[in-house]
Amino acid sequence: MSGLIRCFRHDRRGVGALEFALILPVMLTAVLGSVQVFLLARAKMLTVAAARNIADLVSQQDSVTAATISDFCIAGRLSMQPLSSATLKAAVASVGYSSAASAPTIVWSDGTCGSVARIATAATLAKSVVVANGDSAIVICATYTLALPISFPLGSSFALTGTAVARPRNGTAVAYGS
Repeated sequence: MSGLIRCFRHDRRGVGALEFALILPVMLTAVLGSVQVFLLARAKMLTVAAARNIADLVSQQDSVTAATISDFCIAGRLSMQPLSSATLKAAVASVGYSSAASAPTIVWSDGTCGSVARIATAATLAKSVVVANGDSAIVICATYTLALPISFPLGSSFALTGTAVARPRNGTAVAYGS
């Protein structure tokens, strides 16, 4: 019996297979996790880029309507390529300085691109830009839901947000008419 144990102790066959079996789960977790982190970072950057593009397009106008904002939302959705843009939602608001309230207030808002709850904080988001009477800014709040095909190890669904603030290019507030 002791000869058999001694034989097994000195036999090195199968050590590589055992080490591979022990390391494989750790390696798969690391690889899949890094792929998910990359996809999340990419989706976050594209969501912010879509918000910035919409803000830039709106800030170039003298006045906008629901139809023009809808067109700008299409441009924002195109900014999400190569990701699916079906879950991108964006709300647009114009913030102006109110001398009566001595603070920035929302002048108009539009939810043509989908309802976004954070647009209610547009005046707070534009506080550093809209500081004096006559100042105005366009605020975009965008949300995107990323659905990943693999739910391991981080999960499969993530809600991402992006905001953008742009000053009107012509120096006067962008008007809104339906």
